[in-house]
Amino acid sequence: MQAQQSDNQLSAQNSQTNTFAAIDLGSNSFHMVMAEAEGDGFRVVDSMRSPVRLGAGLDAEKKLNAPTRERALDTLSRFAERLRGVPRKNISVVGTNTLRRAKNSKGFINDAYEILEKRIEIISGREEARLIYGSVAHTLPNKSQRRLVLDIGGGSTELVVGDNEIPDLMESINIGCVSASEAWFGDNKIDTWRFKGAIVHAELELQPVASAFINSGWDEVIGCSGTLKAASRILAELSLTDGDITLSALKKLQKILVKSGNVDKLGLESVGRDRLQVIAGGIAILIAIMKTLKIKQITVSQVALREGLLFEMIGKARHINFQKQTINNLIKLYRIDTTHADRVADTATRLFKKACKNWKLDPEGDLTLLCWACQLHEIGMSVAHSQYHKHGAYLLENSDMLGFTRAEQAALALLVRFHRRKLDREAYQQLPKSDRERLIMLTALIRIATLLHRSRQATRKASELDELSFSFKSGRIEVSVSEEWQETHPLSSAVLQDEAKHLKNMEIELGVSIAKS
Repeated sequence: MQAQQSDNQLSAQNSQTNTFAAIDLGSNSFHMVMAEAEGDGFRVVDSMRSPVRLGAGLDAEKKLNAPTRERALDTLSRFAERLRGVPRKNISVVGTNTLRRAKNSKGFINDAYEILEKRIEIISGREEARLIYGSVAHTLPNKSQRRLVLDIGGGSTELVVGDNEIPDLMESINIGCVSASEAWFGDNKIDTWRFKGAIVHAELELQPVASAFINSGWDEVIGCSGTLKAASRILAELSLTDGDITLSALKKLQKILVKSGNVDKLGLESVGRDRLQVIAGGIAILIAIMKTLKIKQITVSQVALREGLLFEMIGKARHINFQKQTINNLIKLYRIDTTHADRVADTATRLFKKACKNWKLDPEGDLTLLCWACQLHEIGMSVAHSQYHKHGAYLLENSDMLGFTRAEQAALALLVRFHRRKLDREAYQQLPKSDRERLIMLTALIRIATLLHRSRQATRKASELDELSFSFKSGRIEVSVSEEWQETHPLSSAVLQDEAKHLKNMEIELGVSIAKS
C-alpha cells in the first residue's frame, strides 16, 4: 500500500514537472494556458480567461486606476491557485501594451510577484509580434508558405511577415480594440460617422508601414487573437461567410452594426458580452488593415501569444535561438573585439563556477546573463571610449533585442553600465530584492573579470585564475595571490586592491592576501 502511494506521488510530481503555464496580461483580457509537453508540441490541459480591460483602466496621466488594479490582482490570485505545484521555471508571465505604457506599472508588478511568485516580464511590441508569429507558424500544416500574421490586441496591433518559422518583418502599431472602442464608441453608440472616423484613424496609424508590408509579399494571411476570432464567429453567425474574413463581408457587418446603433441589439450568441463591448473598435481596425494592405482574405488561427510562450518554454522552437542570434548581431553591428570579450567571458565563467554554490546563483540563467554581459561589455566603444560603459548601457536599454524581455535588457544594461568605475547603489535599489542581490553578485564577477584583463593581452596560461586562488562566502570574496604574481602583474594587483573600495559600497567585502612562497 505504501509502495503504491509512493508511486502515485512520484507520478504526480513528474506530471507537474512536465506542466507548463503561459500567462498573457493583455490590454483587454488576462489569459492563462496550461499544457503538458507532448511529442513535438504540447497538449493543453487547462485554460482560464478574465476580461480585466486593463487598457480601459489607464487614467489621463497614464496610470492604472485603483478598481482596474484590484480587478487585475484578483484575477492573478485565481490564476495563482491553479498554478500550485507547477515549477516556477515552467511558468511565463508577460505584460504587453498597457503595462508598457502605464507609469505606475512597477508597483503593480511587485504586487503581482507577491501573488504569483513569478515576475511579470514586460515585452516590446516587436518581441510580442515574434512570439505570435512563432505560435502560428508551429501550428500550420504547410510550413513552407510565406505568410502575413495579424493580431489585434486591446492596445496594440502586431503585423508580422515571415517564411517558415522565421519572421523577417515585424511591427507593432499603437492601435487596439479597447483603445479604439474607448475613443470612438465609448458610450456604446455606433453611427456612420464614428465608424468612418475610427477606420480613418487606424489607416493613418498604418500608413507609415504599409509600403514595406505590401512590398514584402505573402502567400496567405493568418489572423489570431480575440478580435479576429470574434469577427470570424460573427460573420459565420450572420451567414456573411463560412468563417473566413473578407473585406466585403466586413463592410456588410459594418452596415449592420451602424443600423443597430448598439451591439447589444444584435442578439449575437457566438461572442460574449465583454468581447461585444470592444468589437466595433476591433472591426474598424480590421477593415483599415485589409484596405491599407490590400488583403483579400484572412484565415483565423486559434493560437496566440500565450501558445508562443509555451513553445518558447518547452523548447520546441529553440532550434532557432533568437537571443543568441540577437547577441551575435549586436557584436557584428558594433564591431566588438570578440577575442578580448571571449577572454573576459572565460574568466567570468570560471569565477562564477567557484561562486555559484555559496552565492546561490542559477547555474544556467545567471551564467548565461553574465556571459552575454561579458560579450557586450565594450559595445559602447562604438560611440566613444570616454564613458563607454554608459554608452553601452544606453544602447542595450534602447535597442530592439528580439528574444529578450525588458527586464532582461535592463539587467544586461546594468551589468554593462557598472562593469567598471564607480558603483551606484541607488541603481540597484529600484530592483525587486531577489533580482537586486543576484545582479549585485553578477556585477562583482564581471568587474573582477574585466579588471584581470585590463592589459588586453592573453596570458601565458589558460586564464589569470591559474595563478590566483579565489573563494566566495556570503558577502565576501577572498583572493590569494603569490608574491611572484604580484611582482609580474603590478597593474592587476593594484586594481584588485582598489576594487575592494568599490565593492564595499555594495556590501561585498573583497580581501586580497599575499601567499608566501
